[in-house]
Amino acid sequence: MLSQPRAFVDFTPPRLHKGAKEWYVYYYVRNPETGKMKRFRVKVNRYHSVKEKLAAARAVIAALSEKLALGWNPLFEHIAPKAGTPAYEVFDAFERAKAKEMEKQSLASYRSYVNCFRKWMIGRGATQRTLISSITHEHARAYLDYLDDIVSPATWNNYLSFMVTFFTWIRKKGYIKDNPFEGFDRKPKRLTKKKRHMFDAEQLETLFSYLAKENPEFLSICLLCYCCFIRPKEISLLRCSDIDLEKQVVHVSEEIAKNDNESFRTIPDAAMPALRKLDLSHPEWFAFGYHAGNAKDFTPGKTPTTQKKIGHFWRRFVEPVCKFGKGISFYSLKDTGITRTLSEGVALNFVQQQADHSSPAITGIYVAKTALAIEKLKGVDIMPGHPLPGKGHNHRTLELTDEK
Repeated sequence: MLSQPRAFVDFTPPRLHKGAKEWYVYYYVRNPETGKMKRFRVKVNRYHSVKEKLAAARAVIAALSEKLALGWNPLFEHIAPKAGTPAYEVFDAFERAKAKEMEKQSLASYRSYVNCFRKWMIGRGATQRTLISSITHEHARAYLDYLDDIVSPATWNNYLSFMVTFFTWIRKKGYIKDNPFEGFDRKPKRLTKKKRHMFDAEQLETLFSYLAKENPEFLSICLLCYCCFIRPKEISLLRCSDIDLEKQVVHVSEEIAKNDNESFRTIPDAAMPALRKLDLSHPEWFAFGYHAGNAKDFTPGKTPTTQKKIGHFWRRFVEPVCKFGKGISFYSLKDTGITRTLSEGVALNFVQQQADHSSPAITGIYVAKTALAIEKLKGVDIMPGHPLPGKGHNHRTLELTDEK
């Protein structure tokens, strides 16, 4: 359990010893490294009269009792300089430090990780007085076991990476001696490999037909994801001036890009009719606005819509009507769009640029795998001296013989 220090368990209340030769106040505290109780003494011999000794002893006992109850431990000085700091104060200090050096989107992600750990600590009995040094390797193991039941293996790895980084910062700042989250293995790739769920042609037709009638703006949002491979968060922050219908490009500035890289996405001809229906007359407005109280309104506005609202509309209105199968989500549009574009023969490097991938290897993941023979490979003439049919030569079969 993560709780405040308990008398007679983590410490014993200070008491006065009246000896023939010396008076002192003594108490025990638990050594966090060994788990054993250690005795400490505070002498009050320098006072001559019994009355003075009693007064001094009472003052020492009162001060020690308050400090011990609040979690103070003289052994902390051997562990880390700030080991007696409450955990929640450390968490707040971390967030303040990161707020000065991180973008809002990344900071929000960090806060989400920290808040998840806070809630778990509360469930384990933590209070505002729980010390940062009370978080052990066993607590870290218990927290990771808890996450194992509620998140995917890939997300579990993300949490582990953050917690290692988080407590490394805490250690470097002098709050703890060792990082309790170090030493845990990440989930293997076979468990974390992304399962990509694709739309089939019928599902895409159902989706686009429904939105063309019911919500043209949300149709444009879907097409920007499906045809231009723009991420939902980036779509939500596009301004009207970023969509250039004359040049057929969408500008994703470095300020809103996930990887901080500016990019220009080509708008395919097939998507142009729907995008031309957008009202882009206010260049400084956001192309898809947030309109409080109206979950269906994505018309341009001074306030941008949110990724959360896009997901909410999808789950509340699109899924019930279109009746998509398990695993099909809004983000499946991007995966499907990339895969179908590659299958149409568009060069990998063009798709990589459109998807804003950091390397061709990432784009290559989307290359569809099929058990059927690839027609274009059937006609490749790569056998020297053995021309293929249709080239004006007689076809000969390549013979493989053993040389002696």
